Amino acid sequence: MIGRPLYSADNEDTRSELRALAPAPDDTIVCVAAGGGRALSLLGGGGGRLLAVDRRPEQLHVLELKAAALDGLSYRALRAFLGVDPSPDRLDAWGSLRGALSPAARRYWEARPTLIRDGVLYAGRLEAWLARTAAWGRRAGWLRWPDACFAATDLAAQRAVLLSRAAEVAGAERGFALLMHPAVAWLAMRDPSFLRSSEGNPGRCLYRRLVAWADRHLMRDSFLLSLIWRGRYDPDAALPPWLTPEGAERARKRLAALELVCADLAALPARLPAGARVHWSLSDVSCWMSERRFAGLLGSIAAACAPGSRVCFRNLAAVRGLPAPKPGRPRLALLPGLTAAIEAEDRSVFYRLVAAEVR
Repeated sequence: MIGRPLYSADNEDTRSELRALAPAPDDTIVCVAAGGGRALSLLGGGGGRLLAVDRRPEQLHVLELKAAALDGLSYRALRAFLGVDPSPDRLDAWGSLRGALSPAARRYWEARPTLIRDGVLYAGRLEAWLARTAAWGRRAGWLRWPDACFAATDLAAQRAVLLSRAAEVAGAERGFALLMHPAVAWLAMRDPSFLRSSEGNPGRCLYRRLVAWADRHLMRDSFLLSLIWRGRYDPDAALPPWLTPEGAERARKRLAALELVCADLAALPARLPAGARVHWSLSDVSCWMSERRFAGLLGSIAAACAPGSRVCFRNLAAVRGLPAPKPGRPRLALLPGLTAAIEAEDRSVFYRLVAAEVR
């Protein structure tokens, strides 16, 4: 369907961002809006203001609708409206929420009732592509081993699946290499992150990360893997923090602290109060930017924010580090111990998180 947002669901473990940033009650948090769930999970985790920034207005419309649903629906109705649980009444729920939206967001969603009817969580181009890919993979037969792993209730049983199906696990790598080849992914989603791979074929690289991750963690504990393999979240398994009963309640109570900003992320450091303590959750924007532009963004953050401000970002296929410090100017210092501890528990599977602090 024309006019889909690029993203509509969570694909990162926001618990890791909260651990990396450790916001105090008066701190400001800046995050990339994308599918909106990251902002709501961070909002429920504490801090003061939360600025959700995106240069794509449709991504802010996704977040605005999710926030309105969080505020206006019961927890059970929220899950059903968004698409976690089945529901024939999503358009009726939409009728009760539309008045809470800004005129621009209301016009956007009024023109796309099919996306609301099918569940907003799965409205994005990425999510639609994942659903099609999962359906194709099942027909092709290369999703059998993950299905067996999702059925495992402990790590020993999952490792036994990986061992007994080693040939199948190795053979499925070719499917990933094709479906996530930069050219294929670009044609499907128009997502520049897949064109900025420094490892040739991100599909092959990410598949190998998946197999290594599955040797250390239960696959059923990752809502991202459920989204990839089933094309949707498992309503009875792991969910993003803001979609759990406790997380939804925490985020709902703090909706007044949420601000939506339609702007280029690189312009934001100069617009914030000079010397304020601000924490930045940058997701995988390094995949969208050239190495030079990304280094410039990190340098601007270090120059604009007070010491103790933190930054976290994720590498997908393209690997970015911290820029070299300039003499006499504030710098970002890597937090290696914290980064390693977060990496060991992170459920984002494919991403590699970097945590740093302004010094």
